[in-house]
Amino acid sequence: MTALGLLPIPMQNFVCLWALLLCLGQIAETVLLWRQKRYGLCAATVLCFACSYFILQVCRAGTEWRLHGQGEPVAMAALKLPGGLYLAIFLLLTALCVLLYRSVVAWRTEHVTSASIKESVDGLPAGVCYYLEDGRCIFSNHRMNDICFSLMGCSLQNGAALYAHVCDNPICALPDRTAVSFRHRLLTYGGAPLHELIADDITELYEKNRLLRADNERSRQLSDSMRAYGETISDTVRRQEILQAKANIHDEMNRMILATGKSVQDGTRAERGDILRMWQSQALLLCKEADTHKSSNTVSDLNALAAVIGLRLIWQGVPDSGDPAVLTLFLAAAREAMANAAKHAGASVLTICAEEDEAALSVRFTNDGTPPARPVAESGGLATLRRRLEAAGGRMDIRSQPVFCLAVTIPKGGTPHAV
Repeated sequence: MTALGLLPIPMQNFVCLWALLLCLGQIAETVLLWRQKRYGLCAATVLCFACSYFILQVCRAGTEWRLHGQGEPVAMAALKLPGGLYLAIFLLLTALCVLLYRSVVAWRTEHVTSASIKESVDGLPAGVCYYLEDGRCIFSNHRMNDICFSLMGCSLQNGAALYAHVCDNPICALPDRTAVSFRHRLLTYGGAPLHELIADDITELYEKNRLLRADNERSRQLSDSMRAYGETISDTVRRQEILQAKANIHDEMNRMILATGKSVQDGTRAERGDILRMWQSQALLLCKEADTHKSSNTVSDLNALAAVIGLRLIWQGVPDSGDPAVLTLFLAAAREAMANAAKHAGASVLTICAEEDEAALSVRFTNDGTPPARPVAESGGLATLRRRLEAAGGRMDIRSQPVFCLAVTIPKGGTPHAV
């Protein structure tokens, strides 16, 4: 069998290249096995590298022998060995190199390594960053780099600068229609402070919160509209009733004008008398319509009503509130007190004691009639009055002894539609 030194030069060059590739591969495997802390296989790889390196040096000695006719004694002796032996050694070293590489790859798939941790954290939807006290980043994933570029326009180089940028507003909406919430924590690693900065993805929660704020704003606007409607509904109804009354008066006037023209031509005296009475009735309606445009006085109106039912009112304080809702409830309570005093107690005098402050109007109604022999059962007008007062946030109290007393408290700025 031909010795290695007698092989053709192309074959010797091929052997030299093969040995060089084996050396490089075994160096890489040695580093990987050392990082995996598999020191036994690492020693075997070093031994294989030594064999490959020795063959590489033998090939180099063969080149020097061809060029200069001399070489080292050990290398010259190795060149005399059969080429088939070197081929078998190369095949064995190549097989060992392949097996060791497969072992490295299999170990990485079955064990947790720093590379696998980095790969896993890079796939998280949340941004992760660990940095030292001077801001130097120790670890960060791709998501945190993207967030930093969106907020600051640069890649993540200083973790402290990013935290200073978001510490005042930890919830940020990004240009890609996502939202993140930052949280910071101070840790200790190797006796030195280590800062942890996490950017949680809260896109769904942020969008729901935005929709909730929009719904709340629409609800507030609707509530304001309902409040304004409640404040004007009574005036609107009154205006509609006045408009309907005017239309009725207009129709009645047209009918009377036609009837008057007919009676003047061929009507009897009795028909003309009926026409005259119709005109008188219509004139009274017009006078009442004109009175609706005059401002009314609460005291005089109640005094006039009391005179009609045979009561005399004694005022101890007069309501001075300009709130229509308060005055409406006060008038309702006064009329109910007057009706009960005249109907059930046979009273001739009703005393109205009113006290008013910025929050509410308090009124007590007492009369000189016969007090009830047993507790008053609220029904009819009293029950309705209590419901209206409580709906407006007010209160009503009834006392039977020693005299009948109806006490009401009407808050200012209460619920308008309860009137």
